[in-house]
Amino acid sequence: MLKSLLKSAASLAALAAPLALSGAAQAAGDYPSEPVELVCTTSPGSGAAAWCNMMAEELKKPDYLGVPVNVVFKSAGSNHEPVVYVANQPADGYTIMHMSGSFPGYFNLPHFTKSYDDFQIITRVEQTLYGIAVRCDDPDIKSWKDLAAYAKANAGELAMGSNKVGSIHHRHHVRIADDENGAELRFVPYQGTGGVVKDVVGEHLRVGFAQPGKWNSHIEAGTICPILILNEERLDHPLWKDVPSVPEVGMTYDIPHQWQGFLVKKGTPNEIMDTLAENIKKVTQSDAYAAYMEQNPHVIPNFEDDRQKLSDDFYQALDDTRKFMIDNGMIDG
Repeated sequence: MLKSLLKSAASLAALAAPLALSGAAQAAGDYPSEPVELVCTTSPGSGAAAWCNMMAEELKKPDYLGVPVNVVFKSAGSNHEPVVYVANQPADGYTIMHMSGSFPGYFNLPHFTKSYDDFQIITRVEQTLYGIAVRCDDPDIKSWKDLAAYAKANAGELAMGSNKVGSIHHRHHVRIADDENGAELRFVPYQGTGGVVKDVVGEHLRVGFAQPGKWNSHIEAGTICPILILNEERLDHPLWKDVPSVPEVGMTYDIPHQWQGFLVKKGTPNEIMDTLAENIKKVTQSDAYAAYMEQNPHVIPNFEDDRQKLSDDFYQALDDTRKFMIDNGMIDG
C-alpha cells in the first residue's frame, strides 16, 4: 500500500511540474500586468529621489512598461530596511530596488541580515559626481586650502555632512582624512543629500558634500560657494569650471565613484529581468532623461545590463570595500 501511495504521489508531482513551469512562463510572458513598486533607497528631496521619480514617471508610460510604477522610500539602517523589504517580496519583477555604488559598503555592515547572494543587479544606469561646498559668507573658508588649514588648526571642530554610514560618501571622508593634503572632518551622516544642502544653506552645518546639481540654484543665488569637485578632473559646467578637482589640491587618494542602478530579488525569471533592463535602457534614451541630464551636470551616462559582469564587479567591490573598511576601523575584521 505504501509503495502504491508513493508511486501515485510521484506521478502527480511529475504531472504538476510541467504545469508549474508553464504557469511561470505564462507569468513572465504576461509581465507586467499589474503595478510595479520601485523602492528608492534614499529620502524624499535627495538627488537620488528626483532620479527615482523621473525613472518611474517614464517607465509607467505606454511605450515602456505601461503600468503604474509607484515609488516608495526606504533607507533606514544604512539601507538595511529596503534590502530586507525586497528580500521578503516575491521574485516576480513587481518589486525593483534602486541601488548605488554605496551598496558594497552597506552589505559589509555587521547588522545586515541579507547578502548580495539574495539579489541580482539588472542594470547600472549612470555615474554620479559630488562636490564639497560652504556658504559664501563663511569667514574662514573660501577654498579647499582654507578648509584644510582651518581643520588642522582647529582639530575636531569642522564637520562635513553627507550620506549614510558605509556609503561612497563615508569612504570619501576616510580617504580625505588619510590624505597628506586632505582634512580631518567629523562625519555627519544624513539619509540623503537634500538634507545636507538644506543645513548648509540654513547655517546649521559649515561644510557639505552633495551632487553639484543640488548646489547649483544656491550657487546662482550667491549663497553657496563650491570649493572642490570630487573627481579626477574639473566639471565642465559654468558654475563649476573654476572649482579644482581632487588632484589639483594635491590629494592622491583613489577616488571612489558613485553609480546608480537597479536590482531585483534573486530567482526573478530571466525574461522579466530582460524586459526591465530593455525598458530602463529606453528611458535613458528619452527626452525626459535628456532634460534630467541637463538639470544634473554631475551625471555621466554609464549604462550596463550584462548581469554576469555586473555581479562579478559587485562581488569584487564587496571584497575591496570590506578590506578598506576593516583597515580603516569602520568595521571589525
